[in-house]
Amino acid sequence: MKLSLNQKILTGFIACTIVLIAVAVFSFSISEKLIDTNKWVNHTHEVLYEFEQVLAATVDAETGTRGFVITGDESFLEPYQIAKNKLRSHLEKVKSLTLDNPVQQKNIDALQKQIDIILKDREELIETRKKDFEKAKAIIFNGNEKQTQDEVRRIITNCKNIEEELLEERKNASETDARNFNLIFI
Repeated sequence: MKLSLNQKILTGFIACTIVLIAVAVFSFSISEKLIDTNKWVNHTHEVLYEFEQVLAATVDAETGTRGFVITGDESFLEPYQIAKNKLRSHLEKVKSLTLDNPVQQKNIDALQKQIDIILKDREELIETRKKDFEKAKAIIFNGNEKQTQDEVRRIITNCKNIEEELLEERKNASETDARNFNLIFI
């Protein structure tokens, strides 16, 4: 069967249209995947930030109470009071950000327990200092506070290591998606 010129042009036009539609659908799919992987990269950065804020708040709490123990000046307790509020909000935030990761949820529960111990110990230290400087000083020297803070650091380091592994995976996926998108676009 011999095609007329108009039929050949129409067949070529239809073939080009099908190819263009296929490329458009494929490009859209890859661009959506790229956007999604970039969201996960940003999400991981946010989780890492929240863990850093938890650690910083525990250090602020420690600094404030130690300043108060040394000086007896209650103005040193301001960083402690601020840190208590920050700890709660940052822990809630990181817990909600990692709902999809049972390992992180378990780590955050352990972290919460250590932070509860820290806050309880800090309150007791403050009350002890108000009554007896030497006894408060002895509490600091016994090293229990340091052990608890070191455990918080260990848990946070573990959590951050997990997130950094996820970040590496997500960055690699994002780079692959970007390359695929560029190849299809070209």
